[in-house]
Amino acid sequence: MKKTLLALFLLLLVNLFVSSSSRKLKPSHDATVLLELKTSFSDPHGVLSSWDPDISSNHCSWFGVSCNSDLRVVSLTLDGTRLGGEISPAVGSLSEIRVLSLAFNNLGGQVPNEIWGLKKLKSLDLQGNDDLRVPRFSPNAVRKLTSLEEGEDQEESPTTSSDKTGLYPIEIASIVSASVIVFVLLVLVVLFIYTRKRKRNSQVQVIEPKEIKVFVDTGVPLTYESVVRATGYFSNSNCIGHGGFGSTYRAEVSPNTVFAVKRLSVGRFQGDQQFHAEISALEMVRHPNLVMLVGYHASETEMFLIYNYLSGGNLEDFIKERSKPALDWKILHKIALDVARALAYLHEQCSPKVLHRDIKPSNILLDEGYNASLSDFGLSKLLGASQSHVTTGVAGTFGYVAPEYAMTCRVSEKADVYSYGIVILELISDKRALDPSFSSHENGFNIVSWAHMMLSQGKAKEVFTKGLWENGPQDDLVEVLHLALKCTVDSLSIRPTMKQAVKQLKRIHPSRL
Repeated sequence: MKKTLLALFLLLLVNLFVSSSSRKLKPSHDATVLLELKTSFSDPHGVLSSWDPDISSNHCSWFGVSCNSDLRVVSLTLDGTRLGGEISPAVGSLSEIRVLSLAFNNLGGQVPNEIWGLKKLKSLDLQGNDDLRVPRFSPNAVRKLTSLEEGEDQEESPTTSSDKTGLYPIEIASIVSASVIVFVLLVLVVLFIYTRKRKRNSQVQVIEPKEIKVFVDTGVPLTYESVVRATGYFSNSNCIGHGGFGSTYRAEVSPNTVFAVKRLSVGRFQGDQQFHAEISALEMVRHPNLVMLVGYHASETEMFLIYNYLSGGNLEDFIKERSKPALDWKILHKIALDVARALAYLHEQCSPKVLHRDIKPSNILLDEGYNASLSDFGLSKLLGASQSHVTTGVAGTFGYVAPEYAMTCRVSEKADVYSYGIVILELISDKRALDPSFSSHENGFNIVSWAHMMLSQGKAKEVFTKGLWENGPQDDLVEVLHLALKCTVDSLSIRPTMKQAVKQLKRIHPSRL
């Protein structure tokens, strides 16, 4: 009996050492591990087409993959994607993974023992893979062991069970730390008996249903599967924009029913309750010049927001192209007024007021009639300013951030007013906020400095893009230029409110255009 117990204990230590060593020798680069997994799968429907370093070097943006702030994979969700093949043992190198969901596919072969060595794995879902062979371990056994062959467990545990009544006094006299060994062996016996009574099941933990919360009647049913499928499983071909909060994808759920899906990075909010509360507050924010939030999904493995889709693109591209409509003063005036109305609503009519904090041309969307809608409102608060992409350390984009906000991190609605002024200057000129042509000037020279310089030199007409000054009503153009410059003055008390900006723009009556 003594030899048997010693042998079991040594075997346990050897297996733990070998398993730990093997994990250390495996590749540490999670992208390499994901590519190894891809080669072990058969992918008849091209679901893993985004898993290609040539397409995207950031493996955290690949379909089904979520990472933490250190770019380590924490979640891999590929359920219902009709993958075949086998699960590569390389999965054991994803040492930070917490959620692994491969349910309802066509996977076969043996589940690799390396999975049981993933110490941080909290949720494993392999159900619905009829040809997949799973060792008869209980969920608790997976937590206690890193590697143990099924045959040894079944052969040795009954022997231990039959003699366990005489175990304690014998082992105290013969083995160092016998009490620890006895405890481990008793746990093995209990788990062995427990697994014999349970049906064979590949699911360690039940994954909560993937649901979508819908705020408005869209005319078509929206499910997690239908939305993700409509984005091409978040394929690059359907990506219509990248931003600090995530990438946006075009999703044609049914003919003539298209949405914009903004996929957020998992783990960028403090908790589920906070996220759901903030989203519910955003759902109440409704205005003709704000992009409509249709619904959202939030779980441990995936987060995205669903908006109405505007086919006219964004204002940044509109300005870059400078096609004939971009030189039509009536259209430019309407865009400026639409954005001003949206901001006035957020500042004046919402309780509590909503500060955008990231106003820029790429966050202003257009429909086919050049009606402008402001997007990404409320996201700075929702996901936290410290999680933003900006280089300034505050929520916003360098070149559009108000100077007092950048210096003190104290924000008010007047910071949005400053950003709005920058957008208007870009709308009427051929310069960017931090145009490359400003490089010959001193540090801090931007589009505001340039516009003031042109006015001081009596060259006001040179502020406007070619063709606009010649074709537009010049008095109105100058009035809008002065409004933009007033919005960007350093003194907060001199900057107008967005309500005052709306009033001034409305004084330029359409009949004069």
